[in-house]
Amino acid sequence: MEDLELYADEEEEAAEEEGANRTFIILVGTLGGLFVLGVCAIAVWALWLGPQRKAGIEAQNQITLATNTAVAAVAAETGAETATISPTDTATVAPTDTPRPTSTQPPTAMAAPTTATPGEVAEAPTPTATRRPTATPRSGGEGVPNTGIGALGASALAVGLIFLLIVVRRMRRAM
Repeated sequence: MEDLELYADEEEEAAEEEGANRTFIILVGTLGGLFVLGVCAIAVWALWLGPQRKAGIEAQNQITLATNTAVAAVAAETGAETATISPTDTATVAPTDTPRPTSTQPPTAMAAPTTATPGEVAEAPTPTATRRPTATPRSGGEGVPNTGIGALGASALAVGLIFLLIVVRRMRRAM
């Protein structure tokens, strides 16, 4: 009778392992299916959507070229100069209300400058330079640039991934 109990324990353990293996196989199959769907989506884009987009851009370029050619032909026939507009040109608005000149006070007499003795120069406080904030970007590795997710976002992402790692390991041990 004792032999029957030993075999029963082994069968229960095998059934438990098979259940864990079945879950793993289901998860691997799901991830494999997602991968195949992703590859199919990339293939559809590369074979169908990409060429359509490229053809649309080429058609727009041909339309622009034809328009520019027609404008140049009309300008050549009429002898008019073509206007060129650069990206830096800005439209200036004529002022609507011109301020009128006001009367100013005549300049006042200034006191004559005094010369300091060498002793006074040595005792005089020296001016200190002050730094003013500027909007120039820092370079040379002086900190995290203001692009991307930043230091706080990277820290939150790292904490989230560590939390995910701990949860997954505990779930795996529980199975």
